[in-house]
Amino acid sequence: MRKQFVSTLIKLAEKDKDIILITCDVGFGNLEPFRDRFPDQFINAGLAEQNAIGVATGLALAGKKPWVYSMINFVLFRPYEQVRTMCYHNANVKLIGVSGGGNYGFLGFSHNIVEDEDYFVTQKLPNLGFYTPKKPAFVKSCVESAYETKGPAYIRL
Repeated sequence: MRKQFVSTLIKLAEKDKDIILITCDVGFGNLEPFRDRFPDQFINAGLAEQNAIGVATGLALAGKKPWVYSMINFVLFRPYEQVRTMCYHNANVKLIGVSGGGNYGFLGFSHNIVEDEDYFVTQKLPNLGFYTPKKPAFVKSCVESAYETKGPAYIRL
């Protein structure tokens, strides 16, 4: 699913230089094709999830189209206050949450989301579109739909 996301975003970025991919020091092995192809449209915010959302919101309000990629806990829960503010501003930021279901069990509960809380929390946020492709074949259409929709969106991979 991650590779499908990256390949779709690359195709969109080929036509739209305003797309910016922001990661929170994750995605190694998946994001390099985008980073290598569009180095000026790629930001590794490091272990600063709240700042990544703040930067993405500022970029969106300035006319850019940022996509923030991280594990669900780090793209939604740790920076929840910033995500909430982003939604109230109706900022055109797309959040990509990966690894639902405990794929990082060896790293402990800080890196995992096993309770599916993100489904419930995102429903309370204003203006936030929600996409949850169940198969890799659906990722492309979800990414394209989120891209076409102005305002914030959350794609759960």
